[in-house]
Amino acid sequence: MKKLFTKPILILFAITCIAFFLRTYKIPVNPPSLSWDEVSIGYNAYSILKTGKDEHGRFLPLDTFIAYGDYKPPLSIYLTVPFVAMFGLNELAVRLPSALFGTLTVLLTYFLVKELFRYGWRVTGGRLNKNITRNASLATLEHLPLLSSFLLAISPWHINLSRAGFEANIALFFVVLGIYLVFCAMRKPIVWYGALLPFVFAIYTFNSSRYFVPFLGIGVLVIFWKSMKNQWKHIAVGCLIAVIALLPIIPHLFSKEARLRFAEVNIFTDSSVVHTSNRRIEESGNAWWAKIIYNRRVGYARSFIIHYLDHFQPDYLFIKGDGNPKFSIQDVGQLYIIEAPFLVIGIFGLIRSFPSVGLFLLYWLLVSILPAATARETPHALRTLNSLPTWQIFIAYGIIQSIYFIKSSLVDRKILRYLLFTVVPLLYLFNSSYYLFNYYVHYPWMYSGEWQYGYREALHFISPIAKNYDTVYMTESIGRPYMYTLFYNIIDPQEFIRTKDASFDASGFYHVWGFGNWRFVKDIPTVCQGRCLYIAPAGANMKDTRVLKTIQLLNGYPVLVIYEK
Repeated sequence: MKKLFTKPILILFAITCIAFFLRTYKIPVNPPSLSWDEVSIGYNAYSILKTGKDEHGRFLPLDTFIAYGDYKPPLSIYLTVPFVAMFGLNELAVRLPSALFGTLTVLLTYFLVKELFRYGWRVTGGRLNKNITRNASLATLEHLPLLSSFLLAISPWHINLSRAGFEANIALFFVVLGIYLVFCAMRKPIVWYGALLPFVFAIYTFNSSRYFVPFLGIGVLVIFWKSMKNQWKHIAVGCLIAVIALLPIIPHLFSKEARLRFAEVNIFTDSSVVHTSNRRIEESGNAWWAKIIYNRRVGYARSFIIHYLDHFQPDYLFIKGDGNPKFSIQDVGQLYIIEAPFLVIGIFGLIRSFPSVGLFLLYWLLVSILPAATARETPHALRTLNSLPTWQIFIAYGIIQSIYFIKSSLVDRKILRYLLFTVVPLLYLFNSSYYLFNYYVHYPWMYSGEWQYGYREALHFISPIAKNYDTVYMTESIGRPYMYTLFYNIIDPQEFIRTKDASFDASGFYHVWGFGNWRFVKDIPTVCQGRCLYIAPAGANMKDTRVLKTIQLLNGYPVLVIYEK
């Protein structure tokens, strides 16, 4: 029995089960409500299922879904369609694809790490250098894949972003799959024919992947050119297949609509940099040297470097995590604090022992942050999700290296063994238990307001009576009320298209002012024709009205009030 449960495949199965449980336990109610992006993905999937068209009436769009005017990549919506067909239009159907792909990423990490170090062994195993022993290398090949998968399974970063309908989480799976297939192709060249397709799927899934994937491809080509140069014919065919698969989305990638989202969030549209540059040049008497030192391009470069380095702040990585409560519980870092020393050990140890593998993983980590560094909000856990599982692989290698250092150390081994085999596991247990308890127990109560909580509760309450009113006014105070109304009332897509009052604003974003007897407003009107029902912000002026219900956040704070007039 003991030998049975030491088999890697059974341990991997147990790790995968743990990952699945942590990503699906109470998933319909935690996070406590669907975000506006989640309801958009869900309703567009429902519209595709019922009519073959999106909410704007476009038939099976392959390039993009217009949605709110943010032009969502299409693949995650299509992947949601079968789940809506099976479970209906609800929280489970919208979030389960992300949870399943998150679980599959944990499983795939095992095979990726195994393939990476199989390559590393081929390169260095036959002529081991002084930095590694044969036994340590064999142990690395055996234990590192399992440990890397386990660390990803319990990662707060990955758990948080696997439990909501984030496209980035699905894109990460395709990135990991693509890298795995590339390394398989180095052994079996015929695999090149399909090896690049997962990267194409990632581009069809999440915006940041459109910038990250080309950089990653350049790194693979440079670092592993010696292993690939004799396979150029197969690589060329694989590239041709990938380009053909990209053809539907290429026009959109170069369109003004694609630039809209980038222009909204990037640092290069920050006019304060230009104003500062001009002021300092003027204060220096328009000297030639001032025009160089204070050039706005220098200012933007400085801003980019600052935003890039934000992602390596210890407070972000190990203490509090992302400042957005949707991506972090605010009380635990993106990584566990106990992992900090092993991360450093793992990076240096891996580069010394398996240089090509270590440098590639480090390159992967560093370039994954480039797209996020161009945005104004940094550090950003969602836009740098593509850096996983490199962190976990480095940490796992650091743990294994520490174990073999103890075995070969000439100092008092009892103290080192006590630290590594008793103190470290207990600290890991405490770190992970603290995170999981806070996430599953306290997080919904504390941060329901960050998840547009209230619309669902209000719509469920008025669902039986809404048809009795001439007009239902709904506040935009929480955000995108029309989509919540479509989602939770399961409005027929054709009826919505036929009756909607909608337009694009000057910035290109889409606004729905109403459909049917629904009106969506910033300010609740004081005059109404006929019988009217209101979903207003808590504290709204309600003279001569009858309050039907007050909607509260999970912490008891009132957020909406429903009344009739």
